[in-house]
Amino acid sequence: MAESNTKNIDSDMTSHIERIYDDVVMYCSNRKTFDSELICKVFELDEYTCSELITTMVINGVVGDISDDGVYKVSDKYVHNDFLAINNASKYTGTQIKYNKKESNGAGKYFALLALIVFLVSVYFLFRSPVSLLLLIPLSLMVAALSDKVGAIASSIGVIVICVFSLIFVNSSTPIFGEKYEARIKAEDYKDRIRKEAIEEMNQISFGEKRLKNSLKDPSSADIRNSKLGKSGVVCGQVNAKNSFGAYTGYKNFVQIGTTSLIDDGTKDFANEWNNLCN
Repeated sequence: MAESNTKNIDSDMTSHIERIYDDVVMYCSNRKTFDSELICKVFELDEYTCSELITTMVINGVVGDISDDGVYKVSDKYVHNDFLAINNASKYTGTQIKYNKKESNGAGKYFALLALIVFLVSVYFLFRSPVSLLLLIPLSLMVAALSDKVGAIASSIGVIVICVFSLIFVNSSTPIFGEKYEARIKAEDYKDRIRKEAIEEMNQISFGEKRLKNSLKDPSSADIRNSKLGKSGVVCGQVNAKNSFGAYTGYKNFVQIGTTSLIDDGTKDFANEWNNLCN
């Protein structure tokens, strides 16, 4: 009967040690040194249970050294699987034990999010100078791919640096934001408007010359020069073409108004039209 009670006591003690073992190891790892009296007091253990617990820690390699006065030193080489005990261990220390790996992962996520935001903003501005994206995107991807080697925080900072440098460098040569960018856009819009107006004017002149030629006796013989766009969209210029007798008339002023072709016939009416529309 006594032997049965002893077995029950040992079984209960073993179960209790198993329940608190992770917490005790985390507590001791945080302190670096401890003694039997401290463990008994903090975890409310009897001397026998406390002794068995410390013995288990010694066997498992938690303890690296024992001083002459009974102070145990936690081994620097010991790495404990602390994720099971971190929350419970804090109630014995009075402060939350910092889980460096978790904190590092959390900070890495924040830096990664910040890097992503900076990258997207950079792409938005650098899209105004598309060639620069050929530099930004490959470099950013290369640095981001190194996160497993250098860490998420370092790679994120690297991406941010690349983005900021790209923005400053590109903006110095081709403005992509600020007042200089606004001035650049206005200049480009002005050039584009002038180019479109020139193309439209050339098309109107060409169309007017074709109508003029079609109105002549011998369109293929016509030679047109000094064509220009007059008032109200009319086409003015000079034409030399064969008459009904097959002889060239010499260069004469013409005014093409829509489908109506007017060629200088020496009359005052034509002179008035020319002066009003072409001068």
